[in-house]
Amino acid sequence: MITAHSARLPAPPWPDPTGMLRLRVSHPAPGTAVVEVAGEVDLATAPRMAEVVESRLRSTVSLVIVDLRQTTFLGVAGLRALIRLSLLAAGADTDFYVDPGTAPTVRRLLSLFPLSCARPGAAEGLTEIPLPRPAEQP
Repeated sequence: MITAHSARLPAPPWPDPTGMLRLRVSHPAPGTAVVEVAGEVDLATAPRMAEVVESRLRSTVSLVIVDLRQTTFLGVAGLRALIRLSLLAAGADTDFYVDPGTAPTVRRLLSLFPLSCARPGAAEGLTEIPLPRPAEQP
């Protein structure tokens, strides 16, 4: 007889024990968060990236930029995380952009599966992105 087994796998230790992913969050302007992603975003590291970005989406910022300019590899798990984060941002009425950078592996994946939130140069040209407007008073 086969019975259902619902044992949970242990959560992977954070930070990434392989050292393959580095994340840095900066706030270059009021209401703006930039999450710099360096290294490899794959099945093992995508959850950590998603966790950090999601915490910014749930905060009080109105603009979140994921900077992939220093990312050397973006796997399908990373792409799925970015798609999910884009949907979360839309639901939270937060502007969300992904700067894909110039890494060939990142560009190739995004050429096969384009992201509507991809904005090349968004992270380096922060002054070109309009800052969030203050809420209008009724």
